[in-house]
Parts: sequence; structure tokens; C-alpha cells
Amino acid sequence: MPNTSKSSKKVTPAAAPEFVDAFTPLYLTSVERVAELQKKSLDIAAEQTADFIGAWKKAFSFFPVMPPTVMFDAASQAFQTAIETQKSAIDLAVEQTHGFADVTKIRVDAYSKIAGSVTATFQKSVERSLESQKKVLDFAAEQNKNVFETTKKQLGASAGPATAILDTLQRGTDTLIEAQRLRSRC
Repeated sequence: MPNTSKSSKKVTPAAAPEFVDAFTPLYLTSVERVAELQKKSLDIAAEQTADFIGAWKKAFSFFPVMPPTVMFDAASQAFQTAIETQKSAIDLAVEQTHGFADVTKIRVDAYSKIAGSVTATFQKSVERSLESQKKVLDFAAEQNKNVFETTKKQLGASAGPATAILDTLQRGTDTLIEAQRLRSRC
């Protein structure tokens, strides 16, 4: 049989912003570190490529033919442009991550406020409902008392058993009304 334990912790609307505040800086720092690592890797690749192209230029200088420096310069420039493009893409990703984190924080704050507002509105409506029930029960108790007293007066002292029955009915009605009052307080 599966164990389906339920947590006794209640999640409040205020907990979400605190969670986001606690983990957003960690998330952003991690993204920034990965971006720096990627850019350093690109710098190392650029240095290695520059060294490689330099070695080829030097190697071609040993041949009696004119070295194709334009081709090496174009390759070097193309690789450098590719590296800078990659770095720009990494910077853009970091900026977008910061923007996403800001939007998430705003959304969490807004949802938290909405949840708080809905909770407060629901609480007020429950309170108003209980107040209304109390007024209705007070009115019902007063009306029942008046009905039983008026009935007893109309029957007079000679009613005997009828008065006892009315007293019993009145106590029963009062007990029901009081039970309803207690129930509405819970």
C-alpha cells in the first residue's frame, strides 16, 4: 500500500517571493559564470588559431613562392569575427536571463499580491456570512420566544399539558438555534 503522507506545512503567498529572492541571485551568478567560462574558451581558441595561422605564415616564408598572406589575413579576420559574434551571443543570453529573472520576480510579486487579495476577500466574505447568520439566528430566537410567549398567553393558565408541550418545543428550538450558533463560530 503506498504511503501518502501529507505535509503539515502551509504554503503562503508570501513564500513564493522569498523563494525567488533566495534563488534568483544564485541562478544569475551561475549563468554569468558559465558565460565567462565560454568566453574564456573562445579567447583561448582565438589565441590558438592566431598561433596556428602565424605558424603557417612562417612555414610559407621558407618556400621560394610568395606566401598567400591575404588568405591568412582573411582566415584570421573571419575567425576573429566568428569569436566576437559568439561572445555577443553569450552576452545577449546573459542579458536575456537577467530580463527573464526580472520579469519572473515581477510576476511572482503580482501573483503573490493577487493571492493575498483573493484570500483577504474570501476571508471578508466568510466573516460577513457569519455575521449574517448570527443576525438571522438572533432574529429567529427572538421571534420564536415571542411566538411561544404569545401562544402561552393565549392558552392561559388552564392549558396545563399544552403549556408543558410549548415549553418543551421552545427548549428544543432554543437548543437548535444555539447549536447553529456554535456551528457557525467554528
